[in-house]
Amino acid sequence: MSLVTTSKALSILLLEPIPSTSHHVWAENLIKGLLRKGHHVHITSIHETKIEGKLAQNLTYAVFDDVMKTYEESEDYNPSEWEQYSVFYTGYFTYQWGINACEAITKTKAAKELLEMIKNVEFDVIVQDITLTQCFYGLWEIAKGKPPIVGYIPFGPAPWLKDFIGGPSYPTVRPYTHAAIAKPIDLWQRTWNTLYYIMDDLMRHYYFLPTVQRLAEKYVGHAIRPLYEIEKDSINIVLINSHPAFDSGIPLPPNTLEIAGLNAQPVKSIVDEVVVTYSEDVRVFLDGATDGALVISLGTNIKWKSIGLDKIKTVILALSKLKQRILWKLDIDEPFEVPDNLMTMKWIMQKEVLSHKNVRAVWTHGGLLSTQEAIWKGIPVIVMPFFMDQKSNAQILVTKGVGIYLDIKTLSTQTILHAVEEIFYNESYTKNMKQLSSEFRDRQIPPLDLAIWSIEYTVRHPNGTLVTPLKFQSRIQQNLIDVYVFLFFNIIIILLTGFFLSPGEA
Repeated sequence: MSLVTTSKALSILLLEPIPSTSHHVWAENLIKGLLRKGHHVHITSIHETKIEGKLAQNLTYAVFDDVMKTYEESEDYNPSEWEQYSVFYTGYFTYQWGINACEAITKTKAAKELLEMIKNVEFDVIVQDITLTQCFYGLWEIAKGKPPIVGYIPFGPAPWLKDFIGGPSYPTVRPYTHAAIAKPIDLWQRTWNTLYYIMDDLMRHYYFLPTVQRLAEKYVGHAIRPLYEIEKDSINIVLINSHPAFDSGIPLPPNTLEIAGLNAQPVKSIVDEVVVTYSEDVRVFLDGATDGALVISLGTNIKWKSIGLDKIKTVILALSKLKQRILWKLDIDEPFEVPDNLMTMKWIMQKEVLSHKNVRAVWTHGGLLSTQEAIWKGIPVIVMPFFMDQKSNAQILVTKGVGIYLDIKTLSTQTILHAVEEIFYNESYTKNMKQLSSEFRDRQIPPLDLAIWSIEYTVRHPNGTLVTPLKFQSRIQQNLIDVYVFLFFNIIIILLTGFFLSPGEA
């Protein structure tokens, strides 16, 4: 299928203000796609944008200095302990994380320079991660030329998605992000799931947004419209990191596009593009895995050093008993003797490694981006979740028969060996994952191509053509409550009129 594309190179401002390395990595895939189309991209993010060679000719970037370093060095930054948080507290914690991010990032030199630049430099479109840091909405109000907005959410089906696109949250279909359920099935689960969504909605509108409103106004230096109004009026296209093959499908308006797998999709490089892949020693190690290889990677937030040396020792002991080879993303120097079948690295190029023919399984934390990479490659998973959407993702993977669940609280040599042996020798996991992968990848338009098209479309048609009127209706209007009340009272009046008039006529 051919797509209509813009005939000129666009000037694009891309903002990645979420203090999450995984969000930055996800955004880099989108940036590379835009650069391959010849567009000019300026990105301000939490990390340096590592794009080299010819592809970087139209790229400029700035970094919110030291934000991630400050986060990771803080005393309360310990994702491995967040596993203990309740669903309700995790919802609060998520919004507090967004508030803290706004407080930290808006004070950086890069944020101040961004504020001045957006007043004086006109961009064709602003592409922004709208997951949590709504304090940057104020930039849209003061941007020169008022460019259209494309918002993206690597977080997947966020509970507050309805505020971006209109309509309900569909709590009877989609599990609340922080709840450890695959799908609300019975009355008990649907009730709790609905309460979670109600709690989240109240917290967002009566705690998070008012707090961030003050931070946004402090950042831009004057009062601005309420953030929920800016959010409702300004976003032309919403790109969400979901797909019905994995997430429960819900009705979506035309301006809301599912682009899950954007980070995993193979792409054709341009001439003279610098393509980075894993090192030669990793290739040799995996080539020698005649009995198969297991990749262990807990994403960008979970650190083994916070999990503890006792757990690491348990893992090493279990892995030493396997005949498979293991490539382990371990963020600390090995405190124990490492067996010959184990190779550790501080960083793993996961998408590329999962493409190796000998990789048969991946032990992951259940983060959405890692999950999607495993699904795209058709690699079954051992999933050990800690916090936020990881618990829900883990349950979905287990329910679909493509993953084995490992509980960090009961992690032992026996549970590890059982999980590895089950995932390697029970062929149903690989068979089910291959089927899920086929469903996930089979689309009219690949996700990265769709995302790029949507940005170009927004520039060609900046008036929000695809936005549904539902976005501007209240819940009372959306659910016809006012109509039902009106009809109810009219029926009552008609019945009462007929009742009282009947005796007189007789």
